[in-house]
Amino acid sequence: MEAKLESVTAELLATKVKLTKTEAELDRKNQIIDALQKRLFGSSSERLDPDQLQLAFDEIVLGKPAAPLEPGDETSAPEEPEEKSAKRNRSRKKDLFPENLKIVIDRILIPDEVAADPDNWKKIGEEHHDELAAIKPELYWNRTTRHKYVHRSERGRPPIIMPAPEPSIPGTMCAPELAAKIIVDKFCDHLPFYRQSERFKRDCDAIIGRSTLCDWTHAVATHLRPIGEAIRTELLAADVIQIDETPIKYLSPGYGKTRMGFLWVGHDPLADQVYYDWQKGRAEKNLLDMLGYDPETGTILFAGTIQCDGYTVYETLAERYPEIIMLAACLAHIRRKFIDAGEQDTKVILTILKKIQELYRIEWSLRQLKQSKAPPDDCSACRLLVRKGHSRPVVEEIKEILDKEKDKHLPKSKLGEAIRYARNQWEQFERYLEDENIEIDNNLVENAIRPTKLGAKNWMFFGSAEAGENNALLYTLIENCKRKGLNPGDYLIEVLRKLPTDPTPEQAAELTPARIAAARAAAEQNSTEIEDASAA
Repeated sequence: MEAKLESVTAELLATKVKLTKTEAELDRKNQIIDALQKRLFGSSSERLDPDQLQLAFDEIVLGKPAAPLEPGDETSAPEEPEEKSAKRNRSRKKDLFPENLKIVIDRILIPDEVAADPDNWKKIGEEHHDELAAIKPELYWNRTTRHKYVHRSERGRPPIIMPAPEPSIPGTMCAPELAAKIIVDKFCDHLPFYRQSERFKRDCDAIIGRSTLCDWTHAVATHLRPIGEAIRTELLAADVIQIDETPIKYLSPGYGKTRMGFLWVGHDPLADQVYYDWQKGRAEKNLLDMLGYDPETGTILFAGTIQCDGYTVYETLAERYPEIIMLAACLAHIRRKFIDAGEQDTKVILTILKKIQELYRIEWSLRQLKQSKAPPDDCSACRLLVRKGHSRPVVEEIKEILDKEKDKHLPKSKLGEAIRYARNQWEQFERYLEDENIEIDNNLVENAIRPTKLGAKNWMFFGSAEAGENNALLYTLIENCKRKGLNPGDYLIEVLRKLPTDPTPEQAAELTPARIAAARAAAEQNSTEIEDASAA
């Protein structure tokens, strides 16, 4: 009887243990389902409670938090003016449009009295009524005429004529102006080729099919590829780069469906230069290809710090090349894990998020200094001192909270996963305190990914793996133009006219957006100095 009682007791204990594990697993899955439902179906106001909502600022605004409050004045906020003058804030035409905007005089209105008796009236002035107009897009042939001659006296000599010029874009009849328009429409304004084809038919009564637009784009990308290689070389020469990857579908013949490829995006935060590299996967070999891996020598071109998320491929690379590759973590990814934990332990999450917000406020003040006219060396030195003096104590406080809470939550719960992720990344994250060239997060390179996602909503996928390489190059040129303040269309027209058919690396390097922007800035500076000297 006692043996039977012990057996039943053991079974009950085993059942209780099993039930406890099952309840914990169900709780974890319920958290995941709840988070997914809120992301998919909940409004932004429902995703977090009011206290968390205040801290869950989106990555777009991470660099723009409110100005840091004075000590002891945490509850006060700057007072808004009681009433704003609408007249004072109203934009004028000269503020909205360029001064040299073309003016076409449509008609002149003369009073009937003046028209009936002009001799008795004297004009003393005029007033204008302007309406903004646009000129319909127009296609035209950019013709080069070659005159053919025969000798007047020596009739036996053959006619002579200048040889035909090389096409602006090898293999096409497309002029730089039209090529630039097609590329900017696709990669800057996200207008897919089939819509461009329809627009050419509607507005210009010209039939330019999608396949023709694809062929021309391929020819342009092939011609401009040396400039993309020059940008890549400049990026890999940096001491710190940020890297992230994003999935893009592409058509693969023989499979009857799309396959998944990846755009690997590298960003130099110091030079604000970006490079897109197309790969069919996201394995270590794909990352090595982007970083300039040479299989014969086993070396890579890049040596320095890579700021990235916690993807294992980066860890593997750093372990393989410990002497030349060092990793820096991203605070935005750490913060995102705690946001995803939702309401599991509001007090712990709010405490950590408030500390993270303090770090971003410090970075915001440093960014304001960087945007001022202070010398770059002074900005870097100040950045390092402020981080060591003000950011480090906050970082240490967050680390203490993580160490204290690590054993209080189930490892597979959302909060447990967030704490484990943060602790695993913490040593790499702290490196931003010791290097002024490392950013607090990877948001700058994530911002560079956004245009590709906007485009994918329209063109949906790349036409082929080869098209992926072309698109990566053109995104590289367009995004660097934006960052350097260049008009992408004007830039493409300029380089398509200047780039030789078979350029040297030096010739291609002179035509990168960074070089052209620097040359223009130097020319403007010289012009200003000459004007100042003349005035003196």
